[in-house]
Amino acid sequence: MGYTSPVSGNHSIRLKNKSWMLITPSGIPCYELKEKDLVKVNLHTEKIVGFRKPSIEWYMHASIYKRTSIVNAIIHTHSPYTLGVAISAEQFLHIIEEAKIVVGDPIVVSNKPSGSVALANMVSKIFDTEENVRAIIIRNHGVVTVGRNIHQARAVVEALEEWAKILTISKIFGGPKYKL
Repeated sequence: MGYTSPVSGNHSIRLKNKSWMLITPSGIPCYELKEKDLVKVNLHTEKIVGFRKPSIEWYMHASIYKRTSIVNAIIHTHSPYTLGVAISAEQFLHIIEEAKIVVGDPIVVSNKPSGSVALANMVSKIFDTEENVRAIIIRNHGVVTVGRNIHQARAVVEALEEWAKILTISKIFGGPKYKL
């Protein structure tokens, strides 16, 4: 859908027993992904089960699940409009009512190295401490969204990218004049 290239980004879901997650593997294009390629990771022991290497961001996903019991799905994309706005602005202006309802209050943060403990700790701490945050935009890197299920996490990605497109178009016409 244009939120990331076929070989970047990642998805995970927490399994019902709450001790394990399934995460997309590293280096497999999404159009070739099969169920058997998903990697199972224990959230407490960090044991990895599967034939593939988990996404480089597996530790960030695990950290979010460990800190927030209501999150059961995480999506990490490199959404072009969302990143474009985050790179060129301090924050997302609330200009679309529906997006505010679905997305909540997105937070824009500075980048840390991909796959790093520093990135994982920064992102998971924000989701743990900020009540109305369902999206974190990491400047020059990507977007991380959470939900009670994969559909809700995906809805946040979609609504955030739509918001960023509308904000971008409004800037072409002189910038938003009517804010929420």
